[in-house]
Amino acid sequence: MPFDTALAVKLAPLYLLVAIGFALGRLFDVKGQDLGKLALFVLSPAVVFKGFVSADLHGALLALPFAVFGLCSLVALSLQPLAGRFWRDGRERIASFASGTGNTGFFGIPACLSLIGPEALPFVVMVSFGATAYENSVGFFTVARSEASVGGALLRVLKYPGLHACWLGALLNLTGTKTPVPVMQTVEILSGGFVPVGMMIVGLGLAQIRRLRLDLGFIAFAFLAKFAIWPVLALAFIWADTRWLHGFGRVGHQVILIESLTPMAAVTVVHATLRDIHPDRAAIAVAFSTLFALVWLPVVYGWAF
Repeated sequence: MPFDTALAVKLAPLYLLVAIGFALGRLFDVKGQDLGKLALFVLSPAVVFKGFVSADLHGALLALPFAVFGLCSLVALSLQPLAGRFWRDGRERIASFASGTGNTGFFGIPACLSLIGPEALPFVVMVSFGATAYENSVGFFTVARSEASVGGALLRVLKYPGLHACWLGALLNLTGTKTPVPVMQTVEILSGGFVPVGMMIVGLGLAQIRRLRLDLGFIAFAFLAKFAIWPVLALAFIWADTRWLHGFGRVGHQVILIESLTPMAAVTVVHATLRDIHPDRAAIAVAFSTLFALVWLPVVYGWAF
């Protein structure tokens, strides 16, 4: 399948935001740590709360985020011992975290809408919810273990606002409780800043690079998880659903495959930046994976559908 220019146009603003972050880091010496705290502890929980409080958590789609959450956790925890064989400086935790999720929101939503159409949105939202739930629970625990004991990491997870945004939003949704208008207006404002801040953090991470040092091992590990293991799992599920389960139609299958081909999550750089675990290498890996996905995704999608 030829290069999808429509998808490239949809994603162009994200690359511009990365460039802005890079310029801020190089020209004004802006550091990513403070923006990382803002994104992780304020903006991200707002996005999570908005998503869960307003989603349709009833019907057949309800099982999808739980399945995605379970699969994300399984992949991350399964690959963690392997990552531990290669690194002992915190990269094993970042690699494990990154292998369990992807850029299902920033990249996945515009990709699905571009390649499928608006009918894909309900499926995209549910897949993103599952990945976000992983990032804010098991994923956060995985990264926190790089600098804390099991008990300490669990305590950090319990203190993390994103986790509480998940269950609180779902509780309000399922009980039919109306969220006060001023609260939702505040959440809307905060959630609107997550995409630009998150992508600029990638640029700030790249700005720290004074000499290009490719961490080929880390990049290879991330690429193996994102562009090989995840698509294989997605295709296996589509095959099983087509023949036996019959839970999702063609649109659902298309969304599942596209989301399995998204690049590394931008929040990977946030975690690496906050914990000073080679943020430059994480930023390079995320940037490379995003460029690669722009070509690889349409190729695999065109072959499958």
